[in-house]
Amino acid sequence: MSDWELVDISATKPESSIEDEVIVNQDGLVRDVESLHSEFWRDAPHLAEVENRHIQVLVSAGMIPEEHIAATEPTRKLSWFVDELNGRVDPDGLSIPVKGLNIDDIIIHKKTKDDGVVIKLSFVEKDGQELQRELNLDSNPADFDFQANFYNNRLYLRW
Repeated sequence: MSDWELVDISATKPESSIEDEVIVNQDGLVRDVESLHSEFWRDAPHLAEVENRHIQVLVSAGMIPEEHIAATEPTRKLSWFVDELNGRVDPDGLSIPVKGLNIDDIIIHKKTKDDGVVIKLSFVEKDGQELQRELNLDSNPADFDFQANFYNNRLYLRW
């Protein structure tokens, strides 16, 4: 394991932005399991009530729901993080609106582990309050290329 490394944030538009184009997978029966699973969750809003009740049961039992569900399905943790900040998951990363903050108010650190990479985001408001979140990314640390861009009041993270 290594220590936290500070990540530079570019003030330019990211090279790959999903805002310009939407790619629709129309390969028929040639589909990977991950995309089918994410489509199922996206197209099943009626399951939100079941998920909320499950979280209530975990909280009443003294468990932290995010840890339990993230351990069984790690991709959901990234979705919760993005939803919490009103962001969007893109095929090559994510984007988060950060209105009211400047590029100097955002601090990003990266840490390489044996099983992946951890990204730590810190947002410091004008009154000094700080919001800090960590993202575990299941990526091969050897070929992990991480970029951060702050453009048009949005933070773009690409990997």
